[in-house]
Amino acid sequence: MKIGIISDSHDHHQNILKAVKIFSEQKVDYIFHAGDIISPFAAKAFSEVKGSKFIAVFGNNDGEKLILASTIKNFGGEIYDGPHTTETGGRKIFITHKPDMLDEVIVSGRYDLVIYGHTHRQDIRKVGKTLVINPGESTDWLTDNPCIVVLELDDMNAEEFPLR
Repeated sequence: MKIGIISDSHDHHQNILKAVKIFSEQKVDYIFHAGDIISPFAAKAFSEVKGSKFIAVFGNNDGEKLILASTIKNFGGEIYDGPHTTETGGRKIFITHKPDMLDEVIVSGRYDLVIYGHTHRQDIRKVGKTLVINPGESTDWLTDNPCIVVLELDDMNAEEFPLR
């Protein structure tokens, strides 16, 4: 089972469309967005990834939360006030936007995968049995390397995909 991971897309429509294309080509089963989608039109683009479930948490810059949530719900997705926990493909997953108390969550060993955003800095590392992923930004505001991550849940192999 494959999941696509994205964060901090900040209405960057061109890069969102690139991410949607990659997620479609990779045939991801789930898309996890770690916040700062910003607007409903940006969220709606993820509905184009057929056969995939969209799950997100709100970021600190997400405005129009009611309309954003309604848009996502209308295409079968889910969005939560973070942090959110779920189980997918037999893996326990923790997703949040801000990395508040992140170290405590990671070292608890309760999760197979911890996803976060907010920093706009990529962070892919293993701590004990927990894989930690911040895909970095999917804009190009702070870095020259906007990207997303596709993770194979069976073997926890993460692959980065640049959006340039």
